[in-house]
Amino acid sequence: MSLIEQILNQNPHVHIHDDKRVYVEEIIHSLIKDGRNMLHVVADFDFTLTMYEKNGVRLPSTFGVIESSDIIKLPDGSLLRDKSEQLRLKYHPIEIDVHMDVNEKIPYMIEWWRSAQNLFVLSNLNKSFLHELVFQSNMELKKGVREFILDLLTSETPILIFSAGLGDIIEIFFEKEIPEFKHNHKASHIVSNFIRYDTDGKLLTFNDKLIHSFNKNEHEIHDTSYFQTILNRPNVILLGDTLGDIGMIGGMKNLKQILKIGYLNHSTPAKLEVYKNVYDIVICDDQTFDVPNRILKEI
Repeated sequence: MSLIEQILNQNPHVHIHDDKRVYVEEIIHSLIKDGRNMLHVVADFDFTLTMYEKNGVRLPSTFGVIESSDIIKLPDGSLLRDKSEQLRLKYHPIEIDVHMDVNEKIPYMIEWWRSAQNLFVLSNLNKSFLHELVFQSNMELKKGVREFILDLLTSETPILIFSAGLGDIIEIFFEKEIPEFKHNHKASHIVSNFIRYDTDGKLLTFNDKLIHSFNKNEHEIHDTSYFQTILNRPNVILLGDTLGDIGMIGGMKNLKQILKIGYLNHSTPAKLEVYKNVYDIVICDDQTFDVPNRILKEI
């Protein structure tokens, strides 16, 4: 029995399009044959590496760590949380609409991200308070993610975290949960929206090039240290949870084998069909990293 057959038989929530079955088995066979020296990993952060929900409760994204606070106020005395929720109610349905063309969504995503960032700037946030928010938050890694990342770091297999969220929150969270992960180390890199602070650590603005859910393909990594580590690694495992995450490898050249694994939260039959057409392996409503770990251990 092949690895894919074992995974599908043991995990009814894991799906592969019937037309892709042989293709996916060939990719995995090639990844195993080529080994770790030819592999690198590209992963989204929010709800890919982190849990979407736990015990029926929705957990925060990197933006949500800040937006869910009940003490951060805007200059007019209103709560940042309430203004952020208004934005989410307006834009999130657009983001997850599988029937809407991506190009139609992009202007709305830019509006949402910029509006959210502007609220943060108005809130007089500072670096030390962000640390407090992260360490107090209930954001949580999927079960098995720590083992997955430590396996990569130990074998010096490069991993790129490519996030439309907040890079500063990711760094602080890794400092808390996986201190072995070092941003811009030879085997680890983060591409995300980063905050610019003044000399006192107060939030001033964000980096110029905005990363949202559907423009990751525009952010080439040629000028990053990560690019040098993958020049001779043509095989990639891509991990995401949105349709836009497929674009994370858009700036990478000369790739050989690409295994695309997608996490589908709040799955429906209609969403599943769309995800199966885009991703090679679709994992529905699962807050573990059992399947990626199973595959990685074979390589």
